[in-house]
Amino acid sequence: MLIEKPRIPIRDILLFGLWPGFLKVLIYRLKGYQIGKNVSLGFGSVICGKKVEVGDHTSIGFFTILRGKEIRVGAHVQIGSTTFLDTPYIEIGEGTKINEQVFVGGLQFPDSRFVLGRNCQVMQMSFINPARSIVVGDDSGIGGHCLIFGHTSWLSQFEGYAVDFEPIEIGKSVSLSWGVFVLPRTKIGDGAVVGAHSVVHGIIPPRCLAVGFPARVVSKAPEFPREVSDEEKVGIFRNIIAEMIRFFQDSELRCRQDGDCYEIWKPAHGWRRNQRPWRLQVVEKSVPEAAKLLSPATVHVFLSLREIPGETRHSLQARNTMWIDIASKEQSRLSNDLGDEVSLFFKRYGVRLLRWPAAPPIS
Repeated sequence: MLIEKPRIPIRDILLFGLWPGFLKVLIYRLKGYQIGKNVSLGFGSVICGKKVEVGDHTSIGFFTILRGKEIRVGAHVQIGSTTFLDTPYIEIGEGTKINEQVFVGGLQFPDSRFVLGRNCQVMQMSFINPARSIVVGDDSGIGGHCLIFGHTSWLSQFEGYAVDFEPIEIGKSVSLSWGVFVLPRTKIGDGAVVGAHSVVHGIIPPRCLAVGFPARVVSKAPEFPREVSDEEKVGIFRNIIAEMIRFFQDSELRCRQDGDCYEIWKPAHGWRRNQRPWRLQVVEKSVPEAAKLLSPATVHVFLSLREIPGETRHSLQARNTMWIDIASKEQSRLSNDLGDEVSLFFKRYGVRLLRWPAAPPIS
């Protein structure tokens, strides 16, 4: 064959993949890759590219392969084990998670690209073929066992069969349920939900529910998604907080409530002494007033249902307090163990938090 491209980069795995993660980071930096701080590279994992950027606090699981001409992976990205991303141009936004055994590749062209926005998630066993390009907007989710194909090509075009190599666009805050099949030349609008095992071709409008074979719109505004009143939002917020505290207690954490403030700590166990409690401030109403009334004692996490103004954000940052803004779906770049647990719990309810301000350039 004139064009050689091994299906699996065995040479790179043997040369680099078997080294400990910290040594791989050093080797890749010597190769000219821009690798951020606290990057974790699992055993057997390799990155093969001409131009590579990996952001801070990103983790790549064992025997995972990233291969392309240009690879750009943002900060706080998680890529699971035995995943294979093999596309000329790969871009993964900050905070995105790709689960185990996801395959991106197949029949492609020199300019094929796969772009995954910020705070997205791709569940396990999905197969994605960016024959031309596949672009997924921020905050979108792709369920497990999904098939996203950028081409239809098998039988001869000279015999009248269709052969298509077309891009696919998936908007922001889109949900593809388990087992969805997306065909070439598909465009899915922002906020759309596609039901399980649906086949999608053509245009799905924004903020609707589409199901079937082929997928058709079965519900749209104002029924889907429905408007949520301010009173309902407060009720939802309180219920989530109550569920979260019960979850913490079932996970052997101690919790004590004092008004809108919660103290959370690990109890003594064996040789381990009681740790100093973490303090969580929960705010439903006026954010500036609540921030002014914070006690001199350290508050580690400031959790607000309402939008947190910029001035208050900077004030909390000066106190080394992590803040979480549910209304804007943002959190401070400063984080801690308790804040990470709170963010992870709210993710169960569809609240995925972007870090603010934007990630600094990779050094």
